[in-house]
Amino acid sequence: MFSPSKAAPSKTIKACGIVLTAFLLSAPVTAQANDSGIGIGLRHMQKLWNGILEKPQMTTCRLATRQTVKAKQICVYAGANRTYVAIYNDAGTFCAGEMQCRYDPDRSKSVSGYVVAFRNAQKKNK
Repeated sequence: MFSPSKAAPSKTIKACGIVLTAFLLSAPVTAQANDSGIGIGLRHMQKLWNGILEKPQMTTCRLATRQTVKAKQICVYAGANRTYVAIYNDAGTFCAGEMQCRYDPDRSKSVSGYVVAFRNAQKKNK
């Protein structure tokens, strides 16, 4: 009859550790707001865990306005404490009602400022 030795479990654990390490090191370095660490990459996550890097603070940004000029469109989102994000795309493209964006309060920005800059840029591109 087969009797497992004490060395067999440690070899299995080592093999699993090697496979896991190889997987983490070969993972692409693309970060999303809610990543647990596997998709970001081991080196980046170690910096987060050690406090060298800080995870960006996120907030919910809601669609403030959507303007179309010629064949281009701007979707401006507003979040907490005057956090604004502008997305530029083709006219008629879908703009989500809300999204997660990086918390970046700035008193100098405004929704109308983004729209005016967008309209001026479109006039220059005639």
